[in-house]
Amino acid sequence: MSAGGRVAAFAALLAAIFAGAALAGAALDPDGAAAEREHAAGQDAEHGSAHASAPSADGALPAGLAGAQDGLRLVAAGTRFQARRPGRLRFRIAGPGGATVRAFEAEQARRMHVIVVRRDLRRYQHLHPVQGPDGAWSTRLTLPDAGVYRVFADFRTAGERHTLGTDLFVAGNFRPLDLPAHSNSASIDGYDVRLAEREPGELSFLVRRDGRAVTDLQPYLGARGHLVALRAGDLAYRHVHPIDGPGPEIAFETGASEAGRQRLFLQFRHRGRVHTAAFTR
Repeated sequence: MSAGGRVAAFAALLAAIFAGAALAGAALDPDGAAAEREHAAGQDAEHGSAHASAPSADGALPAGLAGAQDGLRLVAAGTRFQARRPGRLRFRIAGPGGATVRAFEAEQARRMHVIVVRRDLRRYQHLHPVQGPDGAWSTRLTLPDAGVYRVFADFRTAGERHTLGTDLFVAGNFRPLDLPAHSNSASIDGYDVRLAEREPGELSFLVRRDGRAVTDLQPYLGARGHLVALRAGDLAYRHVHPIDGPGPEIAFETGASEAGRQRLFLQFRHRGRVHTAAFTR
């Protein structure tokens, strides 16, 4: 064999040895590849993506658990805030290929709803960002305490409704609060609100002030009320539309109940102000 042939054969032998070592290493340390994927996911998370939980039997994730779903992705410009200091939440919705989605359809009087809540289901906020010329969305945001907050972008585009999520981080001394006990009543800003289940999958709320039912609620987001349900633990998200009907109650079709406890956030408007009543079920 010529000298050139011997060199080529030796190089091929080395390549085979290294390939075998790599395969063995992957078999002995499978987390090596996983760690690399986690690092990439962490880089994405800093730009707005989120880890998703396991899909349901039909393959669909509950709303809000993923930062990317159905060909769309929430891309946040930043995820770190300082407690009690006004900041700005900026994000865009990217479509297939990464292009910014610009066309959105109104859903309950707004083209984009943003829900922010701390992961212990406290510090709830409902915001309506403004879309800029570049297609990105922006809104002022003040996070009152340290902790990890979940952001839900709730929108409709191309005739389909979507909810994508990401986490925001506020450094400091974080003391998570226990989920309040189950209750069918809540008091807020001088109003007493009573929750009742009319029938399976239908909830109604009666707002009272000074012991009397409030019969002159004002429209909020084009309806008499607004309800968001978040499941404790994974924060699976549901945004429920009200049912028109007689009487002072605000009714919602919630569908079949899910396993686990939920935190319900009811918003209503009266005398020019929006009030938020929270319940645990």
